[in-house]
Amino acid sequence: MKKKDKIRVALFTDVLKENLDGVTYTLFNIIERIPRDRFEFIFITPLPPSEGVKLPYPVITCRYVPLPMMKGYRVAFPYFDQKLKAAVDSFRPDLIFFIAPTYLGRYALRYAQKHNLPLVATYHTHYPTYVNYYFKFLPFLKPLGMLVPLLLRFYYNNCDAVYVPTKPVLDELADLGIERKRMVIWARGIDMKKFNPRKRDNAYIDRLCGKNSIRILFVSRLYWIKEIETIVKIHRKLRKTHPGITMVITGDGPQKKYMEKRMPGAVFTGKLINRELERIYASCDIFLFPSITETFGNVNLEALASGLPVVAAAKGGQMGIIKEGKTGFLVEPKNVDAFCEKLIYLVDNPAALKRMSANAVAYARSQKWDVLCTEMFRSFEKIISGRKQ
Repeated sequence: MKKKDKIRVALFTDVLKENLDGVTYTLFNIIERIPRDRFEFIFITPLPPSEGVKLPYPVITCRYVPLPMMKGYRVAFPYFDQKLKAAVDSFRPDLIFFIAPTYLGRYALRYAQKHNLPLVATYHTHYPTYVNYYFKFLPFLKPLGMLVPLLLRFYYNNCDAVYVPTKPVLDELADLGIERKRMVIWARGIDMKKFNPRKRDNAYIDRLCGKNSIRILFVSRLYWIKEIETIVKIHRKLRKTHPGITMVITGDGPQKKYMEKRMPGAVFTGKLINRELERIYASCDIFLFPSITETFGNVNLEALASGLPVVAAAKGGQMGIIKEGKTGFLVEPKNVDAFCEKLIYLVDNPAALKRMSANAVAYARSQKWDVLCTEMFRSFEKIISGRKQ
């Protein structure tokens, strides 16, 4: 295919900073696998990669305002930005791709409509559950929560395709009025060269946690929406009944000090990336994830690939990942006693822990980024071909 015949995709994302969160983790895996002989991309974002990170395609930094509630994030304000408009116009996209239903997503949607271009989106953040979390601190704004389904329908029912990570999340979106015919289940992959049990380092974890302990790992940004209070309560209960358990908290965020104060004996590693992150996964024994706001939860798959059975909340994306009783357990959200029961079962039954660890690795091995990205790019070609016909 000649260069002039390549499909040109304009991708609008509020975050393109490497190693920031699950969104950028997914994006960088997509970018790495773009078929350069068939596609050209341009990226529009208020938060570009670091100077040392070079992408093979142009990155346009649009106007923005800081987001005080979430340090390190920005809100794009693309309107009246002539530099942005000129860049997209000169690129002459064949397809518009947006990542989130924000101001930048709205700009992308309107651009696609104005130029009669196909529009696609990926679904990463489960906004209805986020609203419930934040509005409990601002109850007088709770009526605004009724607008969320309307906004989601406005964005996603105007798309040619919405790539949703799991069937449980797809069903929830359908209940909110997103048309099923527009939604495609598109999961997440894992690089088994990076995340695998061979990265286990017993000397390292012994120095960190002490010898002869069972290590329960939690990896995430430390925000209330990750069920911080539930983690603290689980730790408090397990500390009384099973002092041989050590909880390992990997991540950073505004609730870190809150957790450190209330979780004596727990190990806080701070944020880890690359080889250090791979090592902490493989060196622990069980993964705990009580969050109920995930559309997928990449950390669950990273843990499974590293040989850790997962005990997670039976809500959202993890319901499409965790195989009950085989690779882990799904527990009633916020139910501290139920979480502790499953964790203690694994601690007290080494044979079951070993069996589920092997099952976890086998499942993760089947989740390949190359296959998923091939499916996505073929979907783009099919959508464009359909429009032309």
